[in-house]
This record gives sequence, C-alpha cells and structure tokens, in this order.
Amino acid sequence: MLSSAVVNQALLSGTSLLVSLLLIRNTPDEEYGYYVLVLAAVLLLTQLQNSFFQPAMVERMTRFDLPQRQALIGGLMTGLRRVWLRAAAVLLLIPALLGVTGVLSLELSLLTGLTIVVALAALRREFTRTVLMSHRRVDAVFRADLVYAMFLIGGMLAAIYVPWPSLSATASLGLAALVGGTLLRRLLWKHESWDTPGTPGILREIAPLALWSTAGSVIHWSFSQGYAYLVAGTLDVAAVAAIGATRLTLMPVNLLSTGIGSLMLPLAARWLHDRGARFAFRRLLMFASGLAAAAISYFLVLWLLRDWVFGSILNKRFEHRDTLLLMWGVGSVLAVMRDQLVFLPVARQRFRPLTALSASAAVVSLLTCYFGMVNYGVEGALVGVLAGEAINLTGLIVLSRREIRNEEAAAARAADGEA
Repeated sequence: MLSSAVVNQALLSGTSLLVSLLLIRNTPDEEYGYYVLVLAAVLLLTQLQNSFFQPAMVERMTRFDLPQRQALIGGLMTGLRRVWLRAAAVLLLIPALLGVTGVLSLELSLLTGLTIVVALAALRREFTRTVLMSHRRVDAVFRADLVYAMFLIGGMLAAIYVPWPSLSATASLGLAALVGGTLLRRLLWKHESWDTPGTPGILREIAPLALWSTAGSVIHWSFSQGYAYLVAGTLDVAAVAAIGATRLTLMPVNLLSTGIGSLMLPLAARWLHDRGARFAFRRLLMFASGLAAAAISYFLVLWLLRDWVFGSILNKRFEHRDTLLLMWGVGSVLAVMRDQLVFLPVARQRFRPLTALSASAAVVSLLTCYFGMVNYGVEGALVGVLAGEAINLTGLIVLSRREIRNEEAAAARAADGEA
C-alpha cells in the first residue's frame, strides 16, 4: 500500500517537475516566480482544508459503520462547499478593487483573481482525493491523478508560447484540477457513495479542535512556503525563482516523504489504537530515519552532478547556487523527518501544543529570514527556513516522548488500581 502511494506521488512529483522545467527553461524568471507564488497560495488553502477536516474524519472513519461514514462524508462535502463559495465571492472583490484603482497591474489583478478560482477546483479535488486515500483506494487515486497529470502537462506546453505564461499556467492548473477532481468524485461514489446533505452541522462539531490544527497549518506554511512572499517583498520576484528552482532539484526527496505521508495518518491512528504510543513512535521514527538516509544519499549524487543539472536540465545560472543547494539539502533532511514524526501528536489530536510549537518556529524563522536577507541577500532567506525546521523537529520529538510518558503513567495507575 505504501509502495503504491509512493508510485502515485512519483507521478504527481514528476509532473510538477516537468511543468516547472518547462517554465524555467522557456519563460523569464519573473514569470516563473509568479507561478511559484500561485502554487504557494494554492498549497496553503489545500493544507488549511486538510488540517481542518482530515484528523477528525480519519478518527471517525476508523470506528464508524457504512451509514455513518456516508453521512459523515456527505456532511463534510456540503459544509465545505458552502464555505468555499462564500469565501471566494468575498475574496474576488479584492483583486477587482485593486485592479480598478490601479494598485495592481492588469496582469497581477487577473492572476490574483484567477488564482482564487483555481483554488476552488484544487480544494474540491484535494478533498475527494483525501477521502479516497483514507479508504486506502490508492489505485483509484492513481487513475485520476494520471488524467490530472496529462491535462496539466498539455496546458503547460501551450502556456509557454503565450504572452503571459504565468496566467496561462495558472489556468492550466485549474483546468487539470477540475477534470481530475470530477473523476475522483465518480470513483469515490463507485467505491462508497455519500449521503446528501449528510450529517448536519458536522463542521461546527469538529471546529473546536479543527481550528487549532488549521491555525497550526497556517503558521507552519508561513515559514515553510510563505517565505517566498517575504523574499518577493524584500528582494524581488527573480529571487523567488532562484530559490524555487534550486529547491526543485530536491523534489525526489519530497516525493518519498509526501507519498508515504499521504497514508501515514490512518496508519499512525491504527498503531496507536492497537499497540500504543511507544510502538507508534518507533514506527514513525523508523520511517523518518529511512527517509533521512535516502535524502542524504540523493543529495550526495545531486551535489556531484550539480553543474550538469543546472547547466543542461534547468538551463539557468543562479548566483550563490552552491550555497542555496547545500542549504536546501540540509533542509530536506529536517523536513522529511518532521513530516513523519508529526503524525503521533496529530493522531492524538494534540493541536494546541502543535500550534504553539509552529508559532514559535514561525516567529524565529521569519525574523531570521528577514534579517538574513537584509544582511546576506537571497541565501539569508534559507537560514530562516532551516531554523524553523530545526525547532519544529525538536519540538515534535519532545511532544511525542511526552505522549509516551503520559500513556505509560496512565497504564501504571490503572494497573495499581486493579491491584
């Protein structure tokens, strides 16, 4: 199952890599930089949605019978759709007003408005994809993702020949998400249909804990992806392109981590339920260590081939290339370990301490990022990213060990009581 998930993620990561290479090689740095900013915004919204509903959904699906699952998914679909449409209607007014008043250029106002529309299609696709992965229907997700990849690559091949590549690339992203999301819904209905409108008020029911996980996701995004906006504001969009292109070379590492991570929360929840926190932590640590070793091995090969990669594949020459690449290599090791170890406190629904941890990491990261750029330029931005990842990883280990101690202490008290 995990191997299938990795293969599925390989398809998506390979598609993303090919799309990025098309834009990097055939468009100005500023146009690729704008596309990186669009992707960061769409990623934020999909992370917000998943952080809000996925932990509560997985916990309930583990113990619900068929009618209860159908009502749950139907209620989530109905509630989230209402939130999407109302939020989009309000947000679309912002680029319209900024464009009319001249604050934004015509291209930027159109790009901002289109990003909001594209985000709707991405949110719809990501919700259905997450539900199918929770059902462990990796084969169905792969078929839909294959169609998504074909539409995205075809759209990008056309986008590089038009006057506004970033605008056309964003439109292609939206079309691919719409088609892929529609196919995912059909496959989900075939596997396990849902009730409409489903469980009433399910979003309000899960909100008390879900808002904490959502806040933590926003805070984590602020330094793991949002640094790109800080770079664009402090330096320029071309600097975003340099950082984004260098990070792109580490995509195979993200492929493994994301592919395994798409199934790790249901597995961690099952390990906790069956064997306890210590067993779950050891399993997660095993996966994290294996991914870290793979990341180091891949980076060593990449470092030896870096001249060929940047010269022949990316066809770009960036200042401070080696420094940026080395820093992203360290960051990739920290990130893949953090991606796996986060699932123990998430499965325990310890969202308040997770949010506090993310907030601490974000404050240190963004301050370090800003002052690093002011003093050292583009490579200073990554110092903040590394600081945030290191704080996050250390905090997750501390939180996990606390969960183990609390569980074992509770078990000892229960045994004493029985005696």
